[in-house]
Formats: sequence, structure tokens, C-alpha cells
Amino acid sequence: MGTKVVLCCSVLYVLLDSIITTVLYTHGSQPAIFLDDALNFNILQSVLDLWGTLLLRASLLLGASIGVSWNKEDGPPRVAKLTTFIVFLCMIVITYALAKLLMLTELEPLSHQPWFLSLIGWTCASSLCVTLLWRQLGKKSSSVSSLSIHSSSRSGGGGGSEDTEKLMETAGEEDEKEEEGQEKGKDTKSSSGATLGRLLGYCKKDTGLLSAAVFFLIISAVCEVFIPSYYGKAIDSIVSQDKSDFSKHVITLTALASVSSLAIGMRGGVFTLTLARLNLRLRSHLFRTLMGQDIRFFDENHTGDIISRLSADTTQVSDLVSLNINIFLRSSIKGTGFLIFMFERSWKLTMVAVMGFPFIALVSKVYGEYYKKLAKEVQTTLAEANKIAEETISAMRTVRSFANETEETDSYCSKLSAMFQLNKKQALAYACYMWSSCISELALEVSILFYGGHLVMTGQTSSGTLIAFFIYMLELGECLENIASVYTGLMQGVGAAEKVFEYLDRKPEHPADGTEAPDACTGLVEFKDITFAYPTRPETDILQGVSFALLPGEVTALVGPSGSGKSSCVSLLENFYLPQQGQVLLDGKPVNTFQHTYLHSKVALVSQEPVLFARTVKENITYGLTGVPMEAVVQAAIKANAHDFITALPKGYDTSVGEKGTQLSGGQKQRVAIARALIRNPTVLILDEATSALDAESEHMVQQALNNIMQDHTVLVIAHRLSTVEKADNIIVIDRGRVVEQGSHSHLMASSGLYSKLVQRQVLGIETGAEVFNSSESSWKGGGGRTRRRQSSSSSASGAECTPCY
Repeated sequence: MGTKVVLCCSVLYVLLDSIITTVLYTHGSQPAIFLDDALNFNILQSVLDLWGTLLLRASLLLGASIGVSWNKEDGPPRVAKLTTFIVFLCMIVITYALAKLLMLTELEPLSHQPWFLSLIGWTCASSLCVTLLWRQLGKKSSSVSSLSIHSSSRSGGGGGSEDTEKLMETAGEEDEKEEEGQEKGKDTKSSSGATLGRLLGYCKKDTGLLSAAVFFLIISAVCEVFIPSYYGKAIDSIVSQDKSDFSKHVITLTALASVSSLAIGMRGGVFTLTLARLNLRLRSHLFRTLMGQDIRFFDENHTGDIISRLSADTTQVSDLVSLNINIFLRSSIKGTGFLIFMFERSWKLTMVAVMGFPFIALVSKVYGEYYKKLAKEVQTTLAEANKIAEETISAMRTVRSFANETEETDSYCSKLSAMFQLNKKQALAYACYMWSSCISELALEVSILFYGGHLVMTGQTSSGTLIAFFIYMLELGECLENIASVYTGLMQGVGAAEKVFEYLDRKPEHPADGTEAPDACTGLVEFKDITFAYPTRPETDILQGVSFALLPGEVTALVGPSGSGKSSCVSLLENFYLPQQGQVLLDGKPVNTFQHTYLHSKVALVSQEPVLFARTVKENITYGLTGVPMEAVVQAAIKANAHDFITALPKGYDTSVGEKGTQLSGGQKQRVAIARALIRNPTVLILDEATSALDAESEHMVQQALNNIMQDHTVLVIAHRLSTVEKADNIIVIDRGRVVEQGSHSHLMASSGLYSKLVQRQVLGIETGAEVFNSSESSWKGGGGRTRRRQSSSSSASGAECTPCY
């Protein structure tokens, strides 16, 4: 709705409100009533005060309209900031109008006062309309927003069982249907209601269980609603000494209590089962989504953050449905039933009770938004603390070797302190909220007791009715208290759910969605004019115009200073990233066009720092494979020179290697990783310093095993040791992201280029001059985020030189 339309509607509504209110006040044709009421005003008889609320409403709307019309850019935001205050004022007006209604009923029945009754009704309705128009005035029109953006852009100028398996397999199907709607709202802040609605969408497969839970919930709530009524009847029977009625009411009470207890137990059990199913579905869907993300996602997000979402946040989200919504629905149904019985007992007393509800709702809304914001901040801070803990504990040997325990503890405690500051804000907000809630409840009870006593004294109701009503009021107060306490949990769960949905909604920029899976693969690899920069540092080109080929049955060595781009070539061949320019081809086809599983069955990698999982040796060797016979596992271990040390372990191939392989030495871990690659019989084998941690004898034996299988494979070797490089069929030298020379060992030595000088530096220890190694003095991140640093040694006045890396 445009700003001009809203302004016109506001002005016209003020005029309409003035006419209708004045007509109702003057009874259609008695303007002299203004003077009479002004001179002889009596709050119990005159409604001049209700006509006075017209002036308040008109002043608010006209003032806001004038402000927005004068300043269409800053006016709406300023109006929006006062929305809560305006709602509060309108609620006061409505409450006063209802109190006026009760005052007037003391004089004569409402049927005898149609003009007054109409005026009170219009005053309440008009106050609600004012809040709606105020909200519209607080919304900046789309034309104004687009004009502002356009002008700023011109001026700125810048830019288990089968059921369980089925449950987990279909975890993400429901959200795929809502993909389009989620994309539209990606750039806007999701509301609590939308988040709850989406979360309940995950429970569609549990509709039967939830229906049963709600059925038992309704039964228990209805029984509890009738119990106070029969308490009152039993008390009346005692007073009248009617034994038959008393026995009948006691039996009815017993039956109601028994049915309610049974229903409560069934409800709790079904909701607990729903919790387990939702937790399973949500975690499996989130983990499946994480497994489908590109490598950039894991470069940008720390492991601790991801684990926090996967564990702590998903648990809070599950509790949101199983616990908080359970209590919320039960309290809401019981509260509704209590209100119906209260209205049946006395509509006047019920009116007094209803007057306080809008204020409680307003306080809950304000508090809920604030607590939701705090909950998200707490979750973020907790994730940062988990990040530090995970990083420190996983690298405890490094922490211990540098005696950095105190600093790591201080870092972790500083995050906990930041979270504690937020917890204090939460505690203060919760205390204020509960205080206001209890005060509101007490005020309602006192008001009802006072007004109910007046009704009894004036003969308008009986004492028995007042007692029954007051019991219902106490029960209603308990329901409101439950709703108030559960609101905190709801907002906390919504905050956690929004963070989980951020991960679920993320679509990988480089998805592994290739479809090619040819029957034969010769292993010809070609890098054609590759220019590449990491997504986290797009301004720095790691590779620039790189072109070379890896031929089947040949060993190609990639050498160069640290940070020159060797491991980045490996990452591109593994299809971890897409180059900004050029293509990486396998058998003439881009690697990103191959099926994910097919590509990595033909291309195997053994990295410098192999990662083993906390499983057995056999499970690590067969990682990613199924149905592998034990003979193939043993054969791969023999080829990697790992069989002897594996059989010497306590349980042989069934020995657990510990977290990240900590139970094995560095050389043992690398031999297991080599066996893991060889068991796949890959067409392309990548050895990224795979023998760096082996002793001379083990490296010789592994090298012999590799030599026996190289005839049928394309082998890419990245190594520091000359003994590995000099036997390669082709050596490619990369410096500063460019191929500077390539050829055989003898050819490159004869050319006296960079390779020759690097060899002399390593083997003969001849001083080659700092100018050759300037490129290696600066070390930046290579593939896989690995950074290598070498201490420089000084042997002359020429300055520091970096040890060359092959």
C-alpha cells in the first residue's frame, strides 16, 4: 500500500471516527448534551470521557500523518518505533471503555442504553483500527524504498529398522517442496511464527502420533476443566447436607481425575516418542545437508560452530516441539475451557478478568522479542567457545609442547564470560517478565475479589458462584503462568531453529552434481590455462595461466617453493574448487562433469597429513567401500608396507586407531592412508608428500610397491625429497603460481634454472643467492588450507634464505 493511500485513509478515518463518535454520544440529535455533561460531569452516568478518547485517537493519527507526509523517508521508521507505545495506549482506552460498561450496568440494564452500548463498542473497535493504521503508516512504501536505494547507489557508486531408515532417507524431501518459498525469504528476517510453522512442517510424518497426543491432551484438559465445577457442587452438597448428591459428585470427581491421569501419561509418552523421531529426522537432514556442502563452506565455518548446530541447537529445537508446545497447547486448551465456564458463571466478572489479558500479551511480546535476540547471541557465543575447546583439545600435543595451556584456558574462559554476561541479561529480563506476570495475575485476582464482593453484596450473584468463579480464576492464573514460563523456551527454541535453518537453507555454490560415468578411464589429466583463487581470498590469485598434462603410466613430479600452488593443483583435480579461468580435464572432460562417486573412485589422494577416523584399521583402509574381502585389505596393506606393523597390533586389523589415528605413529598413519588409496586401484594416484614421514627403509619398500603399479596408473607426486623427484618421468616446476620449467631430471639440471639451483641447495649445500628464493620467503596458504613454514638460516651478509621445498 502506497504512502499517499495510507495518508488519505488515515485522514478519512479520523473524519469518520469523529462523526460516528459524536453522533453516538449526542444520541443522534442532542448537541446540548456536551454542555450539560461538561458542567455536571459524573463518571458513573456520563460518557463524555469516552468522547474525549476521540481527541486522543485523532491527535495520534493526524500527528503521524503530518509527520510522514513531511518526511516520507525518515517519518515511517520513527512512527514504527512508537508502535508498541501506541498499542499500549489503545489497550488502556479499551480497558477504560470496558470498565465504563460495568459502571453503566450498575444504573440500568444494557438493553435500556443502546446509545451508550454502541459508543462503547465503537470506542473499542476504533482503538483497534488506530493500531492497524499506525502500523501501515510505519511501513515505508516500496516506491520510497526503491527511490532511496537508487539515489544512494548513484551517490555512493559502489557495490536401525526399516522404519528408521525410511524416516532418515526422507528427511529432506519435505523441505525440497518449499525451496522456492525459502529462497524468496532468504534476505529477510524470518518471524517467530514462520519459523514455528516451518519447524512443524518437519512433523508431518508424525501426524498420527501428534494427533494421538493432542487427543489425549484434550481429554486431560477437558477433565481438568470440569473438576473445579464438581468441587463446587460437592461443597454445596456439604453445605446443604445432601448425602446422595455428595456421593455422586465425589464419584464423578474420582472418575474425572482417573481419566485425566491416564490421558496425561499417554500424552507425555507420545510427545516423548515424537521428540525422538523429530530429533532423528532433523539431525539426519542437517548432517546430510552438511555432507552436500562445497569445500568453501567448511573453509568459512569452523568445526566447533558446525558441531554446535548439529548437537546443542537441534536438541533445543526438538524440545521446542516436544516440551514447550506440549505445555503451551495444554495450558491454552485448559485456559479456554476455564474462560467458558467463567463466562457462564458471571459475564461481568469475566469482563474484569479479560481486561488484564491484553497487557499480559503485550509484555510477553516485548519480552519475547528481546529474549529471542539474546538467545541467538548466546548460541553464537557458545559456538565460539566450543570452537576454541574443539580446536585446543584436538591439538593438545601442540598446546602442551608450546606450554600454552594458560592462554588457551583464558581464551575459553573469556568466551564463557561473554556468554555469562548475556546470561545475566537473560536472568534480569526473565525476572522482570515473571514479576510483571505475577503482579498482573495478583491484580486480576484482587480486582475480581473486590468486584465479586460488590456483586454479592448487591444481590447480583451468589456467594457459591463467586467461590466457583474464583477457583476457576486461580486455575486460569496457573495456565497463564505456564504459558509465561513456556514462552521463554519457545523463543529460545525459535532462536536455535533459525540458526539450524541457516545451514539447511544454504545451497552449495559448487555442488557435486556431475553426471558423467564412462566405463573406461585412461587417466589422462590436463590443466588448461588455469587461473585460480580461493573463495575466501578472491583477490589473491594462487595459480595464473597454469597448463600441463599428466600422462597415463607416467610419474609426474610437482615441485616448487612453499606456497607456489602445488597443493592447489591437487584441490582442483579433486574437484574441491572451480577455477576462475580454464579447465581441469580427465580424459578430455572437465572433472566437475563426472559423478562425485565415480571421480573419487578413479582419483585417489594420499596427503601429507592423512586423516584417520576413530575406527579399526580395516575400516580405515576400506573407508568409503562396501563388501571388500579381507584378502584385498591385506594385499593393499602389504603393498603399502603396513601389514607387518598391523599384525603386531593387539587386535591386528580390528585394532582401533584412536581419534584421528593418535594410537599410531606418523609413519604408520601414512602407510595406512597409502593402503586406503591403493585398495581402490585408482586410475590417477596423487601422492602429496605421502612418504614424508617414513624412514628410508620404509620409503624404499613403499616406493618399490608404487613402482610395480605405476604402469597402469597416472601418478602425481609432490615431494620434498630428491630421491623421489629425480626418478619421475616428468618434473613440473611451479613458482608464484606459474609453470616456469618442466622436463626430466637430467634436462632440468642441464638447463641451470630454478630446479637446478633448488637441487644444489639441498644436495650440495651451495649458496645460490637470495634472489632465487625471494619467492619462497613469503608463505601463503596452499591447498587444503595447509601452510608450511621453514625457518630461515643465515650463512652470509646477504640475509635470510628459505629452505627450498619440493
